[in-house]
Amino acid sequence: MKRLTNTKKRGFSLIELMVAMGILSVLMLMLTVLLEQIQKSWRFSESRISQFREARVAFDVMTKNIGQASLNTYWDLKDEDGDGVYDGYFRTSELHFATMKAADLNVTGAQAPVGHAVFFQAPLGFSTEYRNLNNLFNGRGYFVAFGGDKRFKPSFVKTDERFRFRLMEFRPPAESNQIFDDGQLERAEGVPQVFDQWYRQAGGVGEGSFEDHLNPLAENIISLFVSPRDSLESVGGARGDTFSKIAPEYEFDSNTPKGVGFEAYAQQIPPLVRVTMIAIDEAAAVRYENGQTPPAEFTSPFNNRFEDSRKYDEDIEVMSRELNDNGISHKVFSSLVMLRSSKWSI
Repeated sequence: MKRLTNTKKRGFSLIELMVAMGILSVLMLMLTVLLEQIQKSWRFSESRISQFREARVAFDVMTKNIGQASLNTYWDLKDEDGDGVYDGYFRTSELHFATMKAADLNVTGAQAPVGHAVFFQAPLGFSTEYRNLNNLFNGRGYFVAFGGDKRFKPSFVKTDERFRFRLMEFRPPAESNQIFDDGQLERAEGVPQVFDQWYRQAGGVGEGSFEDHLNPLAENIISLFVSPRDSLESVGGARGDTFSKIAPEYEFDSNTPKGVGFEAYAQQIPPLVRVTMIAIDEAAAVRYENGQTPPAEFTSPFNNRFEDSRKYDEDIEVMSRELNDNGISHKVFSSLVMLRSSKWSI
């Protein structure tokens, strides 16, 4: 007689199914939240990269051009007492290198400059009349200004005027360079020419005014700071900040150096220039847009700052912290540029 066995298998109970579905739902919810966070992080990173890509390109162009600044100095005879007998030699140049407060430009059409400005001559080869002359000397300058975009927009773009901070580039062609005036003023009036106002397009050389040669390199650049330096000498202390002997208050003029004891270094360009630029994203620019008036949230952080090169790093940190406190997304670009043609000596 065969023994009967029960072959029927036991299934899942309703409670077991509900527990399994609950666990699966929790896992799916956690996975969905995780994917959403990853997607937000990716979008945020991608947005920051695209927002500051223009600023990065502009900063690289600016620092590259500053690194090519030159004075091409030479020694000439001098007659200090005017007796017709030469007393010695002096270093001179028709070229010029200058840093200053942008507000000191006082040029019509420069809109509302902020921060610092730098102007120099370099063999950049930019010309509208002469082709393939890559070593032509050009005047070039950079500063940040606040204003509208009406003058820069193509005529077919019909949009409301946008007021933004912009990194401006002064870029006259070589044929408008004052140093190519060939001494006409000196021969006509018998007075030596001093090329110290060329960046104001004041010599009547070439065509166009200062404003005609201005071009925006990047939008939403709220500040530019330029510190000419003779060395990497340290202030001392825990911070290890560096400071500038030749431009302790950031202002430098190759015609008349202001640093104490540096009169003998006239007609020379500094061996190093520290350049810092601060950019914000478009969302912050739109949020604080205030028509033709520069938003105080962007200007107040550098009020009464960047007047002493010994506090350079400290001022940058304070600015960045205040922008963060206001919820302003920003990026600090900074570089120590070596001027290859510098021959810093006495």
